[in-house]
Amino acid sequence: MLLRLFTFCALLLLAGCTTTESSRTQVDWQQERARLEQLSHWQLSGKMAIITPEQKGSARLNWQQDGEDYRLNLTSLIGTHLLELSRTKGEITLLDSDGNPHHSQDAEALIYQLTGWHIPVTGLPAWIKGIPGKAEFDLNPDHSLARVRDGQWQIVYDNYRDQAGYRLPHQLTMTGQNSRLKLQINQWSLAP
Repeated sequence: MLLRLFTFCALLLLAGCTTTESSRTQVDWQQERARLEQLSHWQLSGKMAIITPEQKGSARLNWQQDGEDYRLNLTSLIGTHLLELSRTKGEITLLDSDGNPHHSQDAEALIYQLTGWHIPVTGLPAWIKGIPGKAEFDLNPDHSLARVRDGQWQIVYDNYRDQAGYRLPHQLTMTGQNSRLKLQINQWSLAP
Protein backbone atom coordinates (compact mmCIF):
# COMPACT_ATOMS: atom_id res chain seq x y z
CA MET A 1 0.00 0.00 0.00
CA LEU A 2 2.81 2.39 0.89
CA LEU A 3 4.53 1.58 -2.42
CA ARG A 4 1.31 2.40 -4.35
CA LEU A 5 0.92 5.69 -2.49
CA PHE A 6 4.54 6.60 -3.22
CA THR A 7 4.13 5.70 -6.92
CA PHE A 8 0.91 7.76 -7.14
CA CYS A 9 2.60 10.79 -5.53
CA ALA A 10 5.60 10.46 -7.86
CA LEU A 11 3.30 10.38 -10.91
CA LEU A 12 1.43 13.47 -9.68
CA LEU A 13 4.73 15.27 -9.18
CA LEU A 14 5.90 14.33 -12.68
CA ALA A 15 2.60 15.47 -14.18
CA GLY A 16 2.91 18.78 -12.38
CA CYS A 17 6.45 19.25 -13.70
CA THR A 18 5.32 18.55 -17.24
CA THR A 19 2.51 21.09 -16.99
CA THR A 20 4.87 23.68 -15.52
CA GLU A 21 7.45 23.13 -18.29
CA SER A 22 4.76 23.31 -20.98
CA SER A 23 3.27 26.53 -19.61
CA ARG A 24 6.76 28.00 -19.10
CA THR A 25 7.60 27.18 -22.71
CA GLN A 26 4.40 28.88 -23.85
CA VAL A 27 5.16 32.01 -21.79
CA ASP A 28 8.76 32.13 -23.04
CA TRP A 29 7.60 31.75 -26.66
CA GLN A 30 4.93 34.44 -26.32
CA GLN A 31 7.45 36.89 -24.84
CA GLU A 32 10.05 36.17 -27.53
CA ARG A 33 7.44 36.37 -30.28
CA ALA A 34 6.25 39.76 -29.00
CA ARG A 35 9.85 41.04 -28.95
CA LEU A 36 10.48 39.83 -32.51
CA GLU A 37 7.20 41.34 -33.76
CA GLN A 38 8.35 44.74 -32.41
CA LEU A 39 11.59 44.44 -34.40
CA SER A 40 10.55 46.39 -37.51
CA HIS A 41 13.81 47.99 -38.70
CA TRP A 42 16.56 45.58 -39.71
CA GLN A 43 18.84 44.53 -42.52
CA LEU A 44 20.34 41.20 -43.47
CA SER A 45 22.68 39.80 -46.06
CA GLY A 46 23.28 36.25 -47.14
CA LYS A 47 22.73 33.76 -49.94
CA MET A 48 19.64 32.23 -51.46
CA ALA A 49 19.42 29.07 -53.55
CA ILE A 50 16.37 28.82 -55.82
CA ILE A 51 15.35 25.39 -57.08
CA THR A 52 12.43 24.89 -59.45
CA PRO A 53 11.62 22.05 -61.89
CA GLU A 54 12.97 24.26 -64.71
CA GLN A 55 16.04 25.85 -63.11
CA LYS A 56 18.50 25.99 -60.25
CA GLY A 57 20.34 29.09 -59.23
CA SER A 58 22.02 30.97 -56.43
CA ALA A 59 22.00 34.63 -55.55
CA ARG A 60 23.33 36.99 -52.96
CA LEU A 61 20.55 38.45 -50.92
CA ASN A 62 20.30 41.80 -49.20
CA TRP A 63 17.04 42.66 -47.44
CA GLN A 64 16.36 45.96 -45.68
CA GLN A 65 13.13 46.30 -43.68
CA ASP A 66 11.92 49.74 -42.59
CA GLY A 67 8.54 49.27 -40.92
CA GLU A 68 6.11 48.20 -43.66
CA ASP A 69 8.53 49.21 -46.41
CA TYR A 70 11.34 47.02 -47.67
CA ARG A 71 14.07 46.71 -50.28
CA LEU A 72 15.19 43.29 -51.55
CA ASN A 73 18.29 43.11 -53.74
CA LEU A 74 19.36 39.92 -55.49
CA THR A 75 22.71 39.76 -57.25
CA SER A 76 24.60 36.90 -58.83
CA LEU A 77 27.52 35.40 -56.93
CA ILE A 78 29.86 37.51 -59.09
CA GLY A 79 27.91 40.70 -58.34
CA THR A 80 25.70 41.07 -61.41
CA HIS A 81 22.36 42.76 -60.63
CA LEU A 82 19.45 40.29 -60.93
CA LEU A 83 16.58 42.27 -59.46
CA GLU A 84 15.68 44.89 -56.90
CA LEU A 85 12.23 44.74 -55.36
CA SER A 86 11.03 47.58 -53.17
CA ARG A 87 7.91 48.57 -51.35
CA THR A 88 7.62 52.26 -50.48
CA LYS A 89 4.38 53.61 -49.00
CA GLY A 90 2.43 50.72 -50.54
CA GLU A 91 4.00 51.11 -54.00
CA ILE A 92 5.75 47.97 -55.25
CA THR A 93 8.50 48.41 -57.83
CA LEU A 94 10.79 45.82 -59.35
CA LEU A 95 13.91 46.85 -61.26
CA ASP A 96 14.85 44.00 -63.60
CA SER A 97 18.38 42.97 -64.58
CA ASP A 98 18.43 45.70 -67.26
CA GLY A 99 17.33 48.39 -64.78
CA ASN A 100 13.81 48.67 -66.21
CA PRO A 101 11.11 49.44 -63.61
CA HIS A 102 7.96 47.33 -63.30
CA HIS A 103 5.05 48.16 -61.00
CA SER A 104 2.34 46.03 -59.43
CA GLN A 105 0.21 45.63 -56.32
CA ASP A 106 1.34 41.98 -56.02
CA ALA A 107 5.09 41.55 -55.43
CA GLU A 108 5.01 37.75 -55.69
CA ALA A 109 3.15 37.77 -59.02
CA LEU A 110 5.51 40.43 -60.36
CA ILE A 111 8.63 38.41 -59.47
CA TYR A 112 7.12 35.28 -60.99
CA GLN A 113 6.10 37.10 -64.17
CA LEU A 114 9.63 38.44 -64.72
CA THR A 115 11.78 35.56 -63.42
CA GLY A 116 9.68 32.40 -63.16
CA TRP A 117 10.55 32.22 -59.42
CA HIS A 118 8.00 31.81 -56.66
CA ILE A 119 9.30 33.88 -53.74
CA PRO A 120 6.84 34.32 -50.83
CA VAL A 121 7.58 38.02 -50.30
CA THR A 122 4.41 38.62 -48.26
CA GLY A 123 5.37 36.19 -45.50
CA LEU A 124 9.13 36.72 -45.60
CA PRO A 125 9.47 39.72 -43.25
CA ALA A 126 7.96 37.65 -40.42
CA TRP A 127 9.33 34.22 -41.34
CA ILE A 128 12.86 35.49 -41.82
CA LYS A 129 12.87 36.78 -38.20
CA GLY A 130 11.61 33.44 -36.88
CA ILE A 131 7.95 34.28 -36.29
CA PRO A 132 5.02 32.55 -37.99
CA GLY A 133 2.64 35.43 -38.61
CA LYS A 134 -0.85 33.86 -38.60
CA ALA A 135 0.37 30.47 -39.84
CA GLU A 136 0.49 27.11 -38.07
CA PHE A 137 3.83 26.42 -36.41
CA ASP A 138 5.91 24.05 -34.26
CA LEU A 139 8.56 25.02 -31.72
CA ASN A 140 12.00 23.59 -30.97
CA PRO A 141 12.80 22.53 -27.38
CA ASP A 142 14.65 25.87 -26.92
CA HIS A 143 11.39 27.77 -27.75
CA SER A 144 12.60 28.91 -31.18
CA LEU A 145 10.47 28.34 -34.26
CA ALA A 146 11.04 24.92 -35.84
CA ARG A 147 8.50 24.85 -38.67
CA VAL A 148 5.79 27.02 -40.23
CA ARG A 149 2.97 25.89 -42.51
CA ASP A 150 1.24 28.74 -44.35
CA GLY A 151 -0.98 27.81 -47.27
CA GLN A 152 1.24 26.36 -49.98
CA TRP A 153 4.49 27.14 -48.13
CA GLN A 154 6.34 25.18 -45.48
CA ILE A 155 9.32 26.80 -43.77
CA VAL A 156 11.86 24.73 -41.84
CA TYR A 157 14.40 26.47 -39.60
CA ASP A 158 17.78 24.74 -39.57
CA ASN A 159 19.99 27.05 -37.53
CA TYR A 160 19.76 30.02 -35.17
CA ARG A 161 22.35 32.40 -33.74
CA ASP A 162 22.22 35.00 -31.00
CA GLN A 163 22.40 38.57 -32.24
CA ALA A 164 22.04 41.74 -30.13
CA GLY A 165 19.85 40.00 -27.54
CA TYR A 166 17.69 38.17 -30.11
CA ARG A 167 17.79 34.56 -31.29
CA LEU A 168 17.54 34.94 -35.07
CA PRO A 169 17.44 32.41 -37.92
CA HIS A 170 20.59 31.84 -39.95
CA GLN A 171 19.43 28.96 -42.15
CA LEU A 172 15.92 28.21 -43.36
CA THR A 173 14.34 26.27 -46.19
CA MET A 174 11.04 27.26 -47.79
CA THR A 175 9.18 24.72 -49.90
CA GLY A 176 6.02 25.39 -51.92
CA GLN A 177 4.54 26.18 -55.34
CA ASN A 178 6.99 23.86 -57.16
CA SER A 179 9.86 25.83 -55.64
CA ARG A 180 12.42 25.31 -52.94
CA LEU A 181 14.31 28.26 -51.50
CA LYS A 182 17.26 27.88 -49.16
CA LEU A 183 18.38 30.95 -47.25
CA GLN A 184 21.65 31.29 -45.44
CA ILE A 185 21.80 34.56 -43.53
CA ASN A 186 25.38 35.64 -42.93
CA GLN A 187 24.81 38.97 -41.20
CA TRP A 188 22.00 40.72 -39.34
CA SER A 189 22.01 44.43 -38.59
CA LEU A 190 19.32 45.60 -36.17
CA ALA A 191 18.25 49.22 -35.78
CA PRO A 192 17.89 50.43 -32.18
